[in-house]
Amino acid sequence: MKLLREFLTPKRIILFLAVVLFLIFFSRQLITTTLPFLIGLGFAILLEPLIGLLEKHLRLPRGIAVLATLVAVALLTWYTLFLVVGKIISELMDLAALLPLYRETITDLTNEFLGQLERLNESLPPVVSLNIQHSVKEFLLTLEQGTKDLISKVLAAFTSLPVFLLVSLISLVSTFFIAKDKELIVAALMRFVPPALREQVTQTRQRVVIDLFGFIKGRLLMLIIAVLISGVGLFFIGTRYWLLMALAIGILDNIPIVGPGIIFTPWIAVSVLLGNFNRAAYLTFLYLLIFSVRQLSEPKIMGDSVGIHPLIMLLAIYGGVVFFGFLGIFIGPIIAILIRAASLTGLFKLPPYSK
Repeated sequence: MKLLREFLTPKRIILFLAVVLFLIFFSRQLITTTLPFLIGLGFAILLEPLIGLLEKHLRLPRGIAVLATLVAVALLTWYTLFLVVGKIISELMDLAALLPLYRETITDLTNEFLGQLERLNESLPPVVSLNIQHSVKEFLLTLEQGTKDLISKVLAAFTSLPVFLLVSLISLVSTFFIAKDKELIVAALMRFVPPALREQVTQTRQRVVIDLFGFIKGRLLMLIIAVLISGVGLFFIGTRYWLLMALAIGILDNIPIVGPGIIFTPWIAVSVLLGNFNRAAYLTFLYLLIFSVRQLSEPKIMGDSVGIHPLIMLLAIYGGVVFFGFLGIFIGPIIAILIRAASLTGLFKLPPYSK
């Protein structure tokens, strides 16, 4: 209680409320302004083990170790992005050009299906058949237009290179200075912490950095596993847009509740309707394989990486989405990691459970 009274002074309470109100009213502008620096902070945390390795084994000064790490990672990242983004743009443009053909093919197949249905059941009224054909046509037109709009937005995002380059440059510079002057930044921030709490805050900070690194590493590993399994599987059966589909499946697999079923379920259903039962069976097997690997590996990977129970992490992600929208997928787990770290280091104590 004494530490709490020392920390919660009237001046700090007023300052805290002012900061909260400021964040509420200017959250959008703050996110836009601070995004490159938040990216820089994230990269600095991720690169810290490699920087420490260069400092320890090669005995490089910290500034040179940070610069060498940044240059190597930046070149590798840009080269990978150049290859992947080029392939994605090519597949998106190809898909946009073929959308009308796909719509006509599905429409013809629908008409053929209705014709077979009429032959099986002569009592089907013509008006019902016409209504079904009209509904299918309207749905396909809407789907085609929506897909075209989505592709246009994605391609437009890829063409916004000046903004992307500016954000990338600021992020790289901020990463360099945050990583290089880590101790100076930490020392400056610790001046605002009461002396009695500084040791616990330092331990909490170290715990948060370790857990955040583990969380990001675990998520990236889960993404890579899903992309590799789906990419190899789709390439093996000759899927035309296998890379684009594999990336989409990998991303959706890391979004709770949504999952890759949003792609596989309609794809399997269409394959069955078209009479391609081999493809439907293979896609079902691939979907079950991705699902099984995730269920078996996620508790182990995320548990070893972060140490938070998957149910608590799911609750944090869902709560984050409810309160913060899409960004809550990242904000929720960060809050959970902060609370766990503060509890483990004794910054605040939860009451013990007793039967």
